[in-house]
Amino acid sequence: MRLGTLLLTAAALAAPGLAAQAHPQLPWEGVLPLPWQPAPRAAAEPGAPGPTASEGSLSLQITPDGTVRVVDGRGLVRLQEGLPGRPLRAWRDGGVPLASATGTWRFPAETPLGQGLGALRWCSEDFRPFLQGLCWVMEDGEGLLAVIHPATGRTIYLPLPPGRDLTLRFLPDRLEVVAGRAEPGGASRWALPWIGLLPRLAGLGPRADPGPKGTALAPFPHD
Repeated sequence: MRLGTLLLTAAALAAPGLAAQAHPQLPWEGVLPLPWQPAPRAAAEPGAPGPTASEGSLSLQITPDGTVRVVDGRGLVRLQEGLPGRPLRAWRDGGVPLASATGTWRFPAETPLGQGLGALRWCSEDFRPFLQGLCWVMEDGEGLLAVIHPATGRTIYLPLPPGRDLTLRFLPDRLEVVAGRAEPGGASRWALPWIGLLPRLAGLGPRADPGPKGTALAPFPHD
């Protein structure tokens, strides 16, 4: 009797651990922090005009519950997933603000990032044109920024700096995060150069080519 009780107790203690191991990691879990740096308050940036919204054959829909859906011109679903929270604010391309974080918009099927990092001019004075075709969504927890690339059907998640009532400023050389309410003793404005984001943006590029598929008659095809 004592042995049976001991075995049942051990099984009960092990169950939560097994459940945790069985839980699949969500795309935004375990994302490494970014090297945000406090930025001084500055006047409006002079120089190049702001970016314009792109157009194309892809339809991106974001619903109030955070469901993301990308459909191409043939009606095929390229992406369907959920965001970590409800959409709060959104921008498109290189910083065009959207009137609402929910709705349906058109995006191009061909983009600079869709050709890979090699197609980007890393040292350009204004990097924003190379962000064409992206959608940036801040969720209501304000801890993560989802970046959706409809052309490749891929999404990455960028950890944001501390603060509340966050908003973004897309500047020619950097991305800025401005907090309406800063943490006690913390900065209210943070910045990260675009080149510092390139390793993360690589996750939005084209998927690796799996190569030709084999058949029953040619299980190991050659190029």
